[in-house]
Amino acid sequence: MAKARGASGTRHAIMRSAADLFAELGFGNTSMRAVAADAGCDPALVTHYFASKEALYRAVVEETVRPAEVIREALERGDEGAAEWLLRHAVADWNDPVQRRRILGVLRSASDLPAARERLSQSLLAEGVADGGPDEVRVWLISSLFIGVMTSRHMGLLPPELAEAEGGDELVRALAPVVASYLAAVRRDDADPVRDAS
Repeated sequence: MAKARGASGTRHAIMRSAADLFAELGFGNTSMRAVAADAGCDPALVTHYFASKEALYRAVVEETVRPAEVIREALERGDEGAAEWLLRHAVADWNDPVQRRRILGVLRSASDLPAARERLSQSLLAEGVADGGPDEVRVWLISSLFIGVMTSRHMGLLPPELAEAEGGDELVRALAPVVASYLAAVRRDDADPVRDAS
């Protein structure tokens, strides 16, 4: 058991270091050796857990950027408060300085490499709606809304009343109707017998 915990701790340290270095340097300028040095482990351990830098990036994306997961939960909730719950979850992530830095690192790295962009794109799409239809478009819009608004907030591009409100309350209230309309449309489409029969 102690060995398993040690292995888990090493893997976590590698992912944490990779996320920080992707944020600081981008994907292209981050080496596996640099990740190992930052994590305080042998470079061979990095390739033991992650066969390539692309595989390491995929793991960091799955750990760091989780809109598909929370969007799916919001769809399953199916209540009037689902949009606000979803937005508060996103704002909480961005209000955490460590998590925000890592999210920005994942986004920055995605601009460096087509494979990184593809992996990030996959992480943004909730399971069960990847059919190229209107539901997929709506979920893409929700994910893009998160990224665009929160990045703008981080860059100081939003009006102070939206950017500086404690806990992001004003931001949540402003965005909730838009997100609610997308969530409701996805639920309506899922329940549409004509659409199901097609």
